[in-house]
Amino acid sequence: MDQWTGVHRAFIIRAYYKSNDSITSAQRLFKKQFSIYQVPPSNVIKSWLRHFECTGSSQAGGSACRGSLPQIFCTICNHCLSNEKNFVSSTK
Repeated sequence: MDQWTGVHRAFIIRAYYKSNDSITSAQRLFKKQFSIYQVPPSNVIKSWLRHFECTGSSQAGGSACRGSLPQIFCTICNHCLSNEKNFVSSTK
């Protein structure tokens, strides 16, 4: 069984992004939040971050990385922006 729960994973991922992409700060916040001495090591956190950025999930396991979320969102946004002109003119 994995030592870290989904709550732990989600917290550390949020803490990482809130602390300007700092693993050390995320570990410090984790220790304070859960009042435990042992924190996930940086290599484990990096693995969780890669998984989250690929799948959008903090759960263990899951599907393989097919592309990062930012790439997917950029593709969707670019598609929407290219169609924005048509949409605006059709709603007038």
